[in-house]
Amino acid sequence: MRIFAFAFAVLTMTACARQLAPTGGPKDTTPPELVPEKSTPNESTRFAAREINLSFNEWVTLQDAATQVLVSPPLAKKPEITLKGKTVTLKFNKQDTLRSNTTYTINFGTAIKDLHEGNPAKDLRFVFSTGDFIDSLSVAGVVNDALTGEPLENIAVMLYDKMEDSIVRKERPYYLARTDKNGQYTIPNVRAGSFKCVAIEDANQNLKWDGETERIGYPQQAVLVSDSARNVPAIRVFKPQPTLRLVTKNTGRYGLIKLGFTRPPDSIALLPEQPGLSWRKEIDKDTLVMWYDLSDSVAWKLLAGKDTVAVKALSRSAFVATNRLFFADEAPLIAATGRQRGRPATAPAPGPSPVSPPKTVLINPRKPVVLPFNNPVVSVDTSRWLFIRDSLPMRNFVAAPDTAHPRQLHLRVDWTEGKTYRLTLLPGALRDLYGGTNTDTLRRLFSLPSEKQFGSLNLTVKNLIPGQRYVLRLLDGTNLEEERFFQADSSSTRLLFARMQPATFTAVLIEDRNDNHEWDPGDYFGHRQPEQVFQRKLDALRANWEVEAVLEANPPPTQRRKKE
Repeated sequence: MRIFAFAFAVLTMTACARQLAPTGGPKDTTPPELVPEKSTPNESTRFAAREINLSFNEWVTLQDAATQVLVSPPLAKKPEITLKGKTVTLKFNKQDTLRSNTTYTINFGTAIKDLHEGNPAKDLRFVFSTGDFIDSLSVAGVVNDALTGEPLENIAVMLYDKMEDSIVRKERPYYLARTDKNGQYTIPNVRAGSFKCVAIEDANQNLKWDGETERIGYPQQAVLVSDSARNVPAIRVFKPQPTLRLVTKNTGRYGLIKLGFTRPPDSIALLPEQPGLSWRKEIDKDTLVMWYDLSDSVAWKLLAGKDTVAVKALSRSAFVATNRLFFADEAPLIAATGRQRGRPATAPAPGPSPVSPPKTVLINPRKPVVLPFNNPVVSVDTSRWLFIRDSLPMRNFVAAPDTAHPRQLHLRVDWTEGKTYRLTLLPGALRDLYGGTNTDTLRRLFSLPSEKQFGSLNLTVKNLIPGQRYVLRLLDGTNLEEERFFQADSSSTRLLFARMQPATFTAVLIEDRNDNHEWDPGDYFGHRQPEQVFQRKLDALRANWEVEAVLEANPPPTQRRKKE
C-alpha cells in the first residue's frame, strides 16, 4: 500500500506542475511583442557583438527560420538561430566577418510565432551598423510574371554594388528582399549610390542565378538611390529561352519517331540517310514527330539538326498487318470479339459488327472544319465520299491536307444555316503514308447553329505603337478561340469578331517585336526585355448579342495600380 500511495503522490505532483494552455475564452489574436529591455538594443551603431538576443512577452516558437530569416547584406555563412523559452538567439558563424561601415538588416518574416495560436511577430526587423550611422534610404517596387501580369510571391530582389552582368552568378547581392503575396517588396536601410537590380526565382536559395532553370527579371536601368525613397519600375520576370537541344528519343514503333527538345524545334532540319524513305513531320509543342515508311525493314540513321538518331530495323509487315486508318478523335470500334478497329481478329465475330454512332461537330462557318486521323493522309478518293445535305448529295466541297499537320484534312463547304449535313467515307476513301486505307466506313455529322445562336465582338485596341506588329488572341479559359496578326497603322484599331460561340473571353495583346507570331521571353545577357503583354477579361458574350470592348496597351498608371 505504501508503494501505491507513493506512486499516486508522484503522479499528482507531476500533473500539478505541468503547464497547460488555458481553455475557453476568446481566441488570442495578439502577436508576440519584443521586450526591449531584455533584448539586444536595436539600431545600434559600431556594432561588434557576435550574437543577438530577442526576448518576447510570451512563449514563442521558431518555424522555417532557414527560409524566413533574411540578412541583408547576405552573410557568407548562415547564422545559427535557436530558441529557449521566450528568447530567440541569433549567433554569427565564427568564420563570418561583418563588413565595416555597413548597415545590416535582419528580417525575421513569420519565423517567430506565439506558442498557442501561432500569431507571427509583426514586422520584426533588427537593424545595426558596424559604422557610425544607420543608412536610412529605401528601394521599393513590384514584381510580376512577364506573360500573365500576375504578381509573384517569394521572388528574391537583389541589389549589387557592381554592374557587370555576370555578378548574378558569381556573388551574393549587397542588399536583398523577397516579394510578398502581392508581388511587392521593400529594401530598407540602403546607402546612397547606384546599384544593379535583379529579381530571380532562387528556387535553391543560394542567392545566385542558376541560368535557364530559374526565372529572372531586371529593370532596364541601374537603380540610383539618393536622398529619398526610390521606387523601381515594375520588374517583369520571365523564364529564359533554353538552349535548343535534344533530350528524348522514341523510335520503338515502326513508322514513327518522336524527338523531344528543350523548346519547340522550329529550326531543326531533318535529313534521313536512307534512300527510298517516305516521310512526313509535325511539331507538337516541344516534340518533333516524324512518320516514315520503307519498302524494306532495315536499320537507318536520321540527322536531326546536329544530332544523329539511330533507327533500328523494325518489321514493316507486322505493322502493316495491324494498321488501319480511322478518325483520331473517336475510339476504335470494338467488335464482339473484343478487338479494336485496326486489329485483325483470329475468328469472325458472331453476328453483325456493332456500329458506333457518328460524332456530331458544331460548325463555325468562319473556319475550315478539321478532320483528324490517326495516321498521315497522303491521298483522297472523293468518289468514295458521300456528302449529304438534308437528303441531297453534294459535290461542291473541298478536302485539302494541312501541310503543317499531316494527320489532318481541312473540309471546306458553303454551309447553309438550318441544314443537316452527313459525311460518309466508304472503305478506300483515304490512303495513309503506309499504303493502308480506311477499311471501315467512317461517318460524321455536322450541325450549323443559326445566326441567333452566335454573338459578335467589337474590340477597340488603344495606345498602339504605329508600325509595331501585334498578336491578338481571344481565350476561352485556356483554349485559343481566335487569333489575329496585324501591324498598327495608328495608335488605335478596331477588330470585329463575328459569329462567335457564347463565352467569356480574355483578350490578350502581344507586342510581336520579331514578327514570329509568338510571345518571346527576354534575354538577360542580351539586355532584351520580354515582349510586352496586355490582357483584359471581357464581358460575357451571349447568343444573339454584340459586345463592345476596349483593350489598352500601356494603360495609364492609375489603371495598372487598380489591376495590381
